Amino acid sequence: MKPTLEDVVRPSMVVSGYRIEKKLGAGGFGKVFLAWRDGGPCALKFIHLESVGEWGWRELFIMLRHEFPNVVKLLSHFKWPEEKPEYLVLVMEYVPGVTLYQWARDNNPCARELVEKLLPLARALKAVHAQEVKHRDLKGDNVLVRETDGEPVLVDFGAGAMPGAPRVTGALAPANLRYRSPEAVAFFLREDRKRGESYDYSVRDELYALGVVLYVLSTDVYPFNGPDDELLGEILDGDPKPPHVRNSRVPQALGELCLRLLAKAHARVPDAEALCEALEKLLEAAKADPRWEVPLCYGWTVDGRTTEDAPELVGHDPEAWLRKWIRQKPKRGRPPAPPVVAPAPPEPPDTSTVPTLRTRVRRAAPVLMAVVGLAVVGAGLGHVLGQRQQPPSSPTPGQPVLTLPLPGEFSLDDPAPWATHVHEVAPPWKPPEADAGATPSKANTPAPVTTMTLSSGTTRMKKKAPGSQAEKEKKGNNSTGANVLLAVAAAANMACPGAQVRKEPAPQACPAGAVETMTRQLGIPVGDMSGAELPGRKEGSNKPVPVKEGAFSLELTGNWRVGKDAMLRGGREVLPDGTRLSGQLCIGEKRVYGRITQVVTPTGDTFSVCMELYDKVGDRGLEIEPDGGGAVTVHPFADVKAVERFE
Repeated sequence: MKPTLEDVVRPSMVVSGYRIEKKLGAGGFGKVFLAWRDGGPCALKFIHLESVGEWGWRELFIMLRHEFPNVVKLLSHFKWPEEKPEYLVLVMEYVPGVTLYQWARDNNPCARELVEKLLPLARALKAVHAQEVKHRDLKGDNVLVRETDGEPVLVDFGAGAMPGAPRVTGALAPANLRYRSPEAVAFFLREDRKRGESYDYSVRDELYALGVVLYVLSTDVYPFNGPDDELLGEILDGDPKPPHVRNSRVPQALGELCLRLLAKAHARVPDAEALCEALEKLLEAAKADPRWEVPLCYGWTVDGRTTEDAPELVGHDPEAWLRKWIRQKPKRGRPPAPPVVAPAPPEPPDTSTVPTLRTRVRRAAPVLMAVVGLAVVGAGLGHVLGQRQQPPSSPTPGQPVLTLPLPGEFSLDDPAPWATHVHEVAPPWKPPEADAGATPSKANTPAPVTTMTLSSGTTRMKKKAPGSQAEKEKKGNNSTGANVLLAVAAAANMACPGAQVRKEPAPQACPAGAVETMTRQLGIPVGDMSGAELPGRKEGSNKPVPVKEGAFSLELTGNWRVGKDAMLRGGREVLPDGTRLSGQLCIGEKRVYGRITQVVTPTGDTFSVCMELYDKVGDRGLEIEPDGGGAVTVHPFADVKAVERFE
């Protein structure tokens, strides 16, 4: 097998006079290593010329011509190895620090601190745009916060553009879909788009991406999120929840500026100069308003919990939820050192005190276990009788409370493959029900949801099907306890398909743009395959694992390489080991079929794809193993095949 760059470039080796210390990271156009020369550090970016092609020269072309404030500097460049060059190596200024998103997670900044970070970045973009240069991949992970002075530094111009730079094919520049503007998405979905036609990326696209960055920093969630087909429609609709509504700690003026950056092109902030003026005005206003000094997210506490992440139990396993809820960490900031407290003798309980949330959760555990038991009994009897619940007493001010219902971003399962490290937040100075904040208003059990496959020109991907199911439930037993028991019992009933007839999935077109992204942007040809592992396998075991119909994910068991020979040697890496793949699982009569529509790399880059699950002998789907003990089980290892249409 052809060695990878990590196999060749190792710590302590010398590359053209630079001593390698360690790998710093990887992006879509190269891998970066920390190196030393003449007693000083630098960053070496290795760009594989054969696989990246003309894209590899764009960053060099831009950085050679210009030097911008708050932009990483190019020091030198060379080809390597000298005798037979395979890589273009850019010698860059080394910026010690963390990404902008990691800085926010570590420090839990206030609104003023966000503006102070964004203002130098906006000034840098003003200088960049003045030279007709566009970054085209602006996101929080491409901005480093320098640890020496706290200044933001824009890095990675691998997807950049400027007049005279090498031209390459592709409808859109490679970038994360969440940062695409509505006009870029509309171009991509246009039915009359000519083959080879490229989108004319503008300054307004860059400002839209910066608006996404500001939204994430302010609320800890993306303005739009989800599978690619839904995400495209949401971006086209362009109606995000205002940041100051999602998170009450965001000053309204800052939230409104963020919405102006995310608006349609005609209403968007026109250029970086106007953005700088708006940010400067916000800093002036912040001097006289103490709300700008409040951390935007909850921090670490010894025994406290946030209130917005307590999910409703309807339709879920309370025991599994309880385990996950207890393990979940607070939102932002660094954890304090655990206090050293001498053990004290137990005291008799005082009925006048309100127990802490941890005590409430511990006391609630037996009740939740009983709910699970009743659900199982209910599955056999076909119904569960709910009991009338007494109105809850008002909590003592200052005590954390367990609130319902489930926030939209919360999931009881492992985070969806498109999920980020960001979460929703709520105001700390009052209960979540005091205003809209980050906690959603109370809602009944939702009506069934119909998912629509995106086609060219479609703007709305997901809608609630008409009907009166929610109203019927509302007219029934309004007791929360009864609703919980009925929902858990229904979930238990649905978990066992019984004697229903299972059929193979019908043929279906791939999501819009998935094949183009997969073949052109990732470079995975139709028909290529790679190995993957289903979740649930124990280390060192090949025993079958249980699967359920619906959303699922699996993980690559090695680097996906294309162009391998018959002995699986050589080729080039297109997806790294550990990449997660997600899609839908369908259980047939004898086999389980999987359709994969999205991949997420370990660095968080997300791509729309069209792939199917195959077994190791080359047959579509995975054979259902016998003696599954009532569950549907399959072999834990499979192949993933790139296709142009779901069979």
